[in-house]
Amino acid sequence: MRKDRLMTEVVLRAHVWLVATLLPLLVRVLPLKALLRLTTPPARLRPYGRVAADRIVAAVDGRLRNPRNMRRRACLRHGLTLYHFLRLAGVPAVLEFGVYPPELDPGRMHAHCWVTVDGVAVSAPPGQPAAVVLRHGPRLEADDGTKGTCRIGREV
Repeated sequence: MRKDRLMTEVVLRAHVWLVATLLPLLVRVLPLKALLRLTTPPARLRPYGRVAADRIVAAVDGRLRNPRNMRRRACLRHGLTLYHFLRLAGVPAVLEFGVYPPELDPGRMHAHCWVTVDGVAVSAPPGQPAAVVLRHGPRLEADDGTKGTCRIGREV
């Protein structure tokens, strides 16, 4: 059993490395809608179903600790990668996008991306209050009771 866990950990780390390496290239050529579709695996696909969520978070954090690419959009790369692997483990992760004015130049808007599970941030949330403009995840329930894959417009 221990050998299986070790092999799963090695495969997970290699898979994280590959996805995190390819994402900066994909971000340059694909629109956000295509990126979200690409990083959202089918619900039945759970190759990391036996891996704990904290192990996945640690693997992604370890790989993206010192980003060389996408420094200005490191949260997007981290969020898409973490969301993808949590979903591959069967965790109902939600990818959130928020906007807020920067402290030094209130005339411009800044954006941030983070991942939540059951409403708790598992990646760095915005450092200040942000208006959530997009939530992408498994069958989110809208305020009106309808279900869909994303919901727009919430403040945190």
